[in-house]
Amino acid sequence: MTLLVMKGGLVALRAQFIQGLALALLIVALASPALAAPAKKMQIQASVNPTQASTGVNVAITGRVLEPSNNASVANAVISIQVNNPQGTSIDVTIRYTDTSGVFEDAFLLAPNSPGGNYTAYLAAEKPGYDTAYLTLNFTYSTPDFSIESSVPALSLRQGQTGSVTVTVLSLRGFNQGVNITAIGGPTGVGFQFTPSSSIVPSGTVTINVTVPGSAQVGNYTVTFLGVSGSLTHKATLQLNISSGPLQSNFMFLVLGVALLIAILASLGLVLRSRGRRQQREAVLEELLKQASADTGYVATARVIARLEELRAIGKVDEATYQQLKKEYEKRLERSK
Repeated sequence: MTLLVMKGGLVALRAQFIQGLALALLIVALASPALAAPAKKMQIQASVNPTQASTGVNVAITGRVLEPSNNASVANAVISIQVNNPQGTSIDVTIRYTDTSGVFEDAFLLAPNSPGGNYTAYLAAEKPGYDTAYLTLNFTYSTPDFSIESSVPALSLRQGQTGSVTVTVLSLRGFNQGVNITAIGGPTGVGFQFTPSSSIVPSGTVTINVTVPGSAQVGNYTVTFLGVSGSLTHKATLQLNISSGPLQSNFMFLVLGVALLIAILASLGLVLRSRGRRQQREAVLEELLKQASADTGYVATARVIARLEELRAIGKVDEATYQQLKKEYEKRLERSK
C-alpha cells in the first residue's frame, strides 16, 4: 500500500514537472522575437563610360540593382560609390538611390591634368531585407590631351593703349600635336596679335598683344582664348577692363574750355553791343540838344519834338528820356507862340 502511494506521488510530480517545463518553454517562446526570415539576395549590374569634353573627361556610371533569382528590380536601394585614381586618392564619393526600375546613375568630371592610368570604382548596394551587394569597376584614362591657362586673370587698359598676356599650352599624357589659339570676345576694334602666329606644339607659350583703339567702348569684357587641336578643345578666360584714354580726357577738357570761352565772348559781345547802342543814343541826343539850343523858335522846337518822336520809334531814345524831353520842348513850344 505504501509503495503504491509512493509510485502515485512520483507520477504526479513527473507530470507537474513536464507541465511546468512546457509552460516555461511557451513563455520563453512568446517573449522571444520571431525568428528573422532569411535575407534576400540582390545584385549590381553597372558600367562606366568616360567621354572627352572641352573641360576634361566626363565620367558616367550607370547601373541597375536586381534580384538574381527572378531578375526583379530592387527599388529604393542605397548605392554608395567611391572612385579612386591610380594613386589611390578618392576623386568621387557619392550616394545614389535606385528608382522604381532599380536604375541608378552617377557622373563627375575628370580634369584634363588628372594622372593617367587605371581608375577604380567601388559600388555597394544596401536595403533592409537584402544582403549587401558589391561591385568593382575599372577604367583607364590615358588619352593624350592638353590644357591652356592665361598668365593673368585680368588686364586693364586705357583707350589707345596696348598690353600683353601669355597663354601657356601644356602637354598631358604625351600629347604632341599642334594647337591653334584664337581670341573670342572684347569690343569691336580691339586687336589680338599672336606670337608665334602659327599653331604651337605643347608644352609652350604664346604671347598675345592686345591693342585697344581710342574709339573702343569703355567697359568690362570677357575674352576667351580658345585652344583647338582636332576634336580636342580647351579654353582660358581673361577679364579685359577698358577705361577712358588720356586723349579723350584732354579732348573733353578742350571742348569744355572752348565752350566756356565762347560763352564768355558771347557775354562780352552783348555788353559791348549794349554799350555801343547806349553811346549812339547819347550821341544822337547830344546832337538833338545842340540843335534845340541853337534855335529856340517855334518851328525849330516843333522839328525837335518831331525828331524826338522818330528817335523814340527806332529805339534811339529810351522812354524816360523821351517823356522828360517831350514835356520840356512842349512847354518851350507854348512859350514861343
